[in-house]
Amino acid sequence: MNKQELITALAARREAAGLGNAEIALRSGLTERSVRNALSLKGNPQMSSLLALVDALGLELQLAPKGFGERADTEPGYRPVPTRIGNAVGAAAAPPAPASGPRSRKRSP
Repeated sequence: MNKQELITALAARREAAGLGNAEIALRSGLTERSVRNALSLKGNPQMSSLLALVDALGLELQLAPKGFGERADTEPGYRPVPTRIGNAVGAAAAPPAPASGPRSRKRSP
């Protein structure tokens, strides 16, 4: 994810939550102007502002290696990292368990 995609995602989250810049400013401790500038198309927020915005929107920032979360079947020896995200990626890539149909039981004579 690049900087512009991150800012676009934060702005979309704000819209989805029905929050205005003033409410985000109150929640984050930033000025309304800082929120408006950070979430604009040409936004370039400082790390401290970015972290405050992420928290105010009920999100958390996580770091992952580049390419993490791509389809697991592209690499034969791939094993997901044991984290919430890694487990979710591994589960999504795992083939579905075979469906078990009705079993017949042998009756004792």
